[in-house]
Amino acid sequence: MYAHRSSPSFSRVILRLFAIFSTIFLIYYGYSTFHQTDPLKERLYQLGYPTKGYIVENGTILWSDGHLTIIQGAYVENYPITAEQAYNLVLQYLASYNQKLAKYGYRLYPEKKSLTEKEKNGQKYWVFELNLKAGSNDMFAGFAWVNRRTGAVEIRGILG
Repeated sequence: MYAHRSSPSFSRVILRLFAIFSTIFLIYYGYSTFHQTDPLKERLYQLGYPTKGYIVENGTILWSDGHLTIIQGAYVENYPITAEQAYNLVLQYLASYNQKLAKYGYRLYPEKKSLTEKEKNGQKYWVFELNLKAGSNDMFAGFAWVNRRTGAVEIRGILG
């Protein structure tokens, strides 16, 4: 003869469901709070760069940090400026402008998520959107072009 099990009460079912949903919520909240991804690395991945190592594609080596090597037979062309270096070069370039703008409550900054690569006159560039932060508002202010070979920064928009 088997032991008869009574069905659980309504309150126990609700308590168990609450415990399950609370656990799922806490795990999700903890993950979303402490798991941070770098927008620059995420954008590089969207542009086709690998997360680790390198990819060889049609005679072009795409490195995970964003630098580029082009191989055409015996000719090797290297573009050593990485995406992170380009971002830092733009920040350094804007430092003097930001010192002057600080007394008015403004700040210029490049948007990491807007990183693109462009080519102009046979030169390859990293391009960032520039935003002007005024209080809690952001406004588009132009573009920052960083030469991938030399690291020279050009600003197009509000500053020139």
